[in-house]
Amino acid sequence: MDIDIRALFNKKIKPVRFQRTIGLFGAVTMGVGALLGAGIYVLVGSAAGIAGPSVIFSYILCGSLAFVTTLMYADLSRIIPRSGGGYAYVYDTLGSLGGFSTGWFLALGSILASSLYAIGFAEYAVSLTNKETSVEIIRLIAIGITLLITVLNLRPSGNKKFNLQNWIVWGNVAILLLLIGFSFFHLNAGNARPFFPQGFQGTLGAVSLIYISFFGYQLIANNADEIIEPEKTIPKAMKLSMLISMALYALVAIAAVFSVSWKELSESSAPLVLVANKSFGGNGWMIISFGGVLASLGALSSTLFSQSRQSYTMGKDRFFPDAFGKLNEKTKQPQWAVIAGGLLTSVALATLDLNTIAKVTNFSLLLSLLPVSLAMRKIYKDNPALKPKSKWKKMLPELSLVINVGLLFTMDIFSLALGQQLLILGAFIYFFYSRKREKTAREGLNIVLSDEKRFSFLKKNKILVPMSNPETQKALLMFSNTLMAKKGGEIVVLAVKDVSEKKDFYEALSDAQDTLDVIQKSIELGKKDNIRFKPVIRASHNIAQGIVHVADEEKCDLILIGFPRKPVDYKSTIFTQVLKLAQNDLLILNLKADPEMFSPKKIGVYIKGRRNINLMLMCATAVAEKRKARIVLLGFLPVSYTKKQKNNADRRMIESLQNLKSTALYDVKLNVSDNPVEELVKMSSELDVLIVGKESKKRDQSIEELPSFQISRQAACTVLMVQTVNKFNRIVNKL
Repeated sequence: MDIDIRALFNKKIKPVRFQRTIGLFGAVTMGVGALLGAGIYVLVGSAAGIAGPSVIFSYILCGSLAFVTTLMYADLSRIIPRSGGGYAYVYDTLGSLGGFSTGWFLALGSILASSLYAIGFAEYAVSLTNKETSVEIIRLIAIGITLLITVLNLRPSGNKKFNLQNWIVWGNVAILLLLIGFSFFHLNAGNARPFFPQGFQGTLGAVSLIYISFFGYQLIANNADEIIEPEKTIPKAMKLSMLISMALYALVAIAAVFSVSWKELSESSAPLVLVANKSFGGNGWMIISFGGVLASLGALSSTLFSQSRQSYTMGKDRFFPDAFGKLNEKTKQPQWAVIAGGLLTSVALATLDLNTIAKVTNFSLLLSLLPVSLAMRKIYKDNPALKPKSKWKKMLPELSLVINVGLLFTMDIFSLALGQQLLILGAFIYFFYSRKREKTAREGLNIVLSDEKRFSFLKKNKILVPMSNPETQKALLMFSNTLMAKKGGEIVVLAVKDVSEKKDFYEALSDAQDTLDVIQKSIELGKKDNIRFKPVIRASHNIAQGIVHVADEEKCDLILIGFPRKPVDYKSTIFTQVLKLAQNDLLILNLKADPEMFSPKKIGVYIKGRRNINLMLMCATAVAEKRKARIVLLGFLPVSYTKKQKNNADRRMIESLQNLKSTALYDVKLNVSDNPVEELVKMSSELDVLIVGKESKKRDQSIEELPSFQISRQAACTVLMVQTVNKFNRIVNKL
């Protein structure tokens, strides 16, 4: 392995991080861009159909309710100023399940909201041509703009990146202000009578329809790692962007209701075109269509950009694939999270109808807010000093929870049914994929000291060889290489750095010279025997768990460890913990010969039960074929054996011979003894290697009392002890 292992290690323990380039103006721009999407250009008409002229109050009420959650988010962003927004707040406070639930629905809601914005862009862009266009063309345009923004989001981050976004977002604001200003010359109080044609119930009914328009503020928090002084900037940006948007929504509603009859507004698919035509004359529709293009484009760009940051954070925490949680070294962008967001948005555009997208978006975003309220409540409860001084602000978690639960139950049965299906899908992903990966990441960090790309659709044979004792390093490498000689594959050499609970893994690894020395020595030993392997260093809160987790993550078939030189206590040592925790087949090598001189000619295999036979025979044939050795199958009967015992012993020997698929020669010896351990120890002087299966430990039995351990410690020859994990236990452990 001709690589500078130390240089590679020093490079990998310094992870690529975001650059803090976004100030208050950039953060507000992002929030306003997400808040002032194309919804105001379309939904004001639908909302007027439900509430009549009182839709003005609907917007004010809806904005006020949303502002309660905004204040809660703002306080959370001050306390937990890291990327991921609502997901990060809940994960850090409520743990794995709560964090995943929030992140899952936030990710779904953001991706589907992006689909809505992309469709809005396509429809307004087409309206500028004043031509009829098919639904298919609209979808293609929407997919096209989504993919274009995805590509733009892959560019290097920096202040220049937001110049275009600034023009788009504030251009939309300018058009809305222009519309509001001109419409005030054409107001007609008669259009607003009666003010409550559907009663106050209609006013409330419009709130749930337009609430989706007030979600964008939370996207600011997704970008905390790129915002300058996030604990100060994010709360200010959230409040400012929300207040700006609330004011514009209310003013647009006033302009619309007092300029055009609410019934006309409700019957139009582009209600602001009616307002614009009255305010600007016959060509007003062009101004509004251009505003719709800018609004949709700004919202799409802000949402896709911010959503990738949340996916990145969940990738770092390993709820999502690892590639999502990595930044490109050159661009400082989470490229796979960006690409995945763009592609999933495109898939939604290609497969789902607009009504379904809107309903699922509403449900997902509303549901994601519930755990955030619970997280805030727990923070206030556990840390009273963090509570705001204002009494009503102390009630923000409860107020937000009540508001959002209430709005959730105003949704129709179709939306709730779709949401239930997404909840089941999320639960399946969490329990069968994300949960164990996140737990492994929380308990340790792997650094793979190789730049080679070894991806393959075909499964490779892999042996994990943990290294700690300098005396056994060469023996373990030599034996693992011998086992790999028959089938080929990869040897994963592991060194584990023990890290205290509160210490950062990267910080701990920066002071891991002794751990790196173990890997360096293994590389030097491997060069002599031309052994190729994959070096891995893991920082872990528990060394035994670290070994087991790496074996699982690297998809190893076997773990090969050295036999302890001193007697062990089953509860305390790393060795016994590995035996207990291992989810892979385990080989325990007690090499009693010089590795340089290891050239076995006779390999004994103690055939006792069925559990370990296949693995024992695989190891025997691998060593025999590599070293040109002879295999001896050993069995024992009690002195006063019965015919049934003899038949069973014969059957086990026959089964073993049938599974012995090897070119190596073999002998079969069936002996009579009431003390097989003593007999095997005696026979070991005639063998070079003895392979035995590890038995299950009985309650109150020490590990040293197991026959396989007694044989391994007392035998004159090298002993390989085998522990097989049955398929059922493997499935359970995987879950």
